[in-house]
Amino acid sequence: MSENLFKSVFGVEYSQVKEFFSDLTKVDPNNVVPRGRVINVYVVVRAENELLVRHEGGEDVSLATIDNEKFPIILYDKFQSVYRRKELELLRSDYDLHKADVNKIRGKDEEWFCTLRPTAATKKAEERMGGLCGECPDCMTFGFAVREGGNYNVKSRIEGDLLIATTPEQKSIVVRTFNAVDDVTKTTLIGGEEGEGRTGALFRLSLVKEGTIFVGKIAMKDIGLNDFLLKIAALSAVSRIGGKTTQFGTIKVFIPAVMFSRYEISSSYDMFKKVKGKDNVDEVITTLNSELDKIKKGVLVTSNDFVPAIRKELFDSKGNVKSEVVLNAWKEAKNFKEAIESFTKGGKK
Repeated sequence: MSENLFKSVFGVEYSQVKEFFSDLTKVDPNNVVPRGRVINVYVVVRAENELLVRHEGGEDVSLATIDNEKFPIILYDKFQSVYRRKELELLRSDYDLHKADVNKIRGKDEEWFCTLRPTAATKKAEERMGGLCGECPDCMTFGFAVREGGNYNVKSRIEGDLLIATTPEQKSIVVRTFNAVDDVTKTTLIGGEEGEGRTGALFRLSLVKEGTIFVGKIAMKDIGLNDFLLKIAALSAVSRIGGKTTQFGTIKVFIPAVMFSRYEISSSYDMFKKVKGKDNVDEVITTLNSELDKIKKGVLVTSNDFVPAIRKELFDSKGNVKSEVVLNAWKEAKNFKEAIESFTKGGKK
């Protein structure tokens, strides 16, 4: 079924790109080391609302200076955070529906729980706040640190570039003024008795304008077919990013191209250089697909946007990722975990 779903979404037979996937249907220590199986996923992100996408530092919006102009950027760690949380949401909803099946794959009866929430620094297991489980499809592909489970680290097999806006800050940034609410009184009135020095306060935020377009690239390396389908489904469902998402942050993700190759092809910066100044998403996608066709190595599939096909083929009528995909992704994760353990114990010489 997964091979048919792949064809329905991308329009090519799985057999044409099979060599670029890891065979995780069985435990094989050979899959632990990189073998040049890279899936380049090219993304276009459009702000559907104003975005508050500041990072560490004093600026409200992170900017990159390119050719003497400043362009808004979204660092990949910011994007990966919402991407990974979205996948965990989908995994949890599936677990609620198919708990017995997932637990059978896990070989465990205790409740599965996984979250990006930090683990508390405590020696007592019952007092820990949670953390990454170290066994699910999210952990085994995005990676986890040794303190969160097991006696080894797992490096992420999904790597990405920063996302760069196609238009400079003069066209893509707006400054808004807001009332500052007092933490105690929950009003905008601050200090003094009524009528005696009471005042209000204002603050400003620099926000990315709605309609601003960003381009980026994600590389998925040495992953299984079902894990790829799960990851591409989660990517298509990312809908908010940044701070104060109760008010800001709505985005639309477009996936116009995927290239199956032996190494990473192009980058966010390369893509940006081709579409710099363009503010129409259709024009951006057409230009990117044309440029990728010129430099392709391997198998390139393009579309105006694969997201509608992903939503149609990989999700059921209630918005859950199809259970067969998720359960098979769990099996791939378990096989990869056991392959690592076999490898670290000398299973592969």
